[in-house]
Amino acid sequence: MTVSTERWGQALVAAGYGFAAGVPCSSLGALQKFFLSSDAVDYIAATNEGQAVATAAGAVMAGRKSVVLMQNSGLGNAVNPLTSLVEPFALPMLLVTSWRGKPGMKDEPQHERMGQATHALLDAMDIPWVDLSTDEAEALAQLAQVLKRIEAERRCVAIVVADKTFDKISAAEKPVARKARGRFEDLSIGGGLLSRAEVLRHIAKGDRGTVRLCTTGKTGRELFATEDAETNLYVVGSMGLASSIGLGMALSTDAPVMVIDGDGAALMHMGALAGIGTYGGANLIHLVLDNGTYDSTGGQASISLNAPFAEIAAACGYDVAYRVEDLAGLDHALSAPRKGPVLIHMPILPGSMDDLPRPDKTPVQVLARLRGAFGFKEI
Repeated sequence: MTVSTERWGQALVAAGYGFAAGVPCSSLGALQKFFLSSDAVDYIAATNEGQAVATAAGAVMAGRKSVVLMQNSGLGNAVNPLTSLVEPFALPMLLVTSWRGKPGMKDEPQHERMGQATHALLDAMDIPWVDLSTDEAEALAQLAQVLKRIEAERRCVAIVVADKTFDKISAAEKPVARKARGRFEDLSIGGGLLSRAEVLRHIAKGDRGTVRLCTTGKTGRELFATEDAETNLYVVGSMGLASSIGLGMALSTDAPVMVIDGDGAALMHMGALAGIGTYGGANLIHLVLDNGTYDSTGGQASISLNAPFAEIAAACGYDVAYRVEDLAGLDHALSAPRKGPVLIHMPILPGSMDDLPRPDKTPVQVLARLRGAFGFKEI
């Protein structure tokens, strides 16, 4: 027996799930084709599973019901955001994972260990799961029950899908738009660099209609110390994924979304630049504050000297990318007209403020405040 991909997918859409992000798996190929062909679903082809989770998380934060699609071998890439982002912010979302290497089914040798460990790994992350039935009526009932649990308990729930569960479909996928190379402008002045605190203090004086989404660690803590505001979102955990969260959020609102990133974080998920260049709109601002160190963990050197972030972003399809060193250059980059996402690479001094406090609100409270400020509904 097999499950109708069309009917199962339509049931998901009818329940309001109009945002999806994922990484391909042959066992879920038909479901992915459904997402890619449906006009009712915005599907983001992520470059790895952690980015898929983070992008969907950003959409959930902005009030959209979201599903993440991945092969079970990719659960290893998703452990960090599932446990340090989705759980602390209490984000309800559906995780659909294949079950490659299912015991008793012939598969490639690299899937054997994860096939044995899939359910134990979900259990270790405290993610409830169900194995999808190959009986269509039961599979539809399972979907309804899972979606009800997601909303009632405000958490991530997984559906595990064995190979050949869904039937094949013939559908025309929406093509990925080829983006022209963006414009790169070097506004460096060759003077002394600013501290991160000076830059954040300047940003805090800006437009209160912009979401300020800070990468984890001392960047968020310094923004909190400079000016705690309802427009701030302090990302916890999920290092390197702030830009993917920002992409999902920016695709779900007309409000400007500024991702305040760090060099170490941007290096960790460079594939996110290609995703933002492909899917991002003009309301997404990606600011990379580059102090050449991992400041939150003791100031170890990063390799950002060999990463021209702005030039890479322009090559990936950002509409425009800047390298700036002073506040005048930053202001120009923030205010200049653009038709797509912008990246601003700003080298800064290493180090941070003394006696740096931590946010005095939980992630759930910070998100609730942000939702109230921008009218994002809670799903």
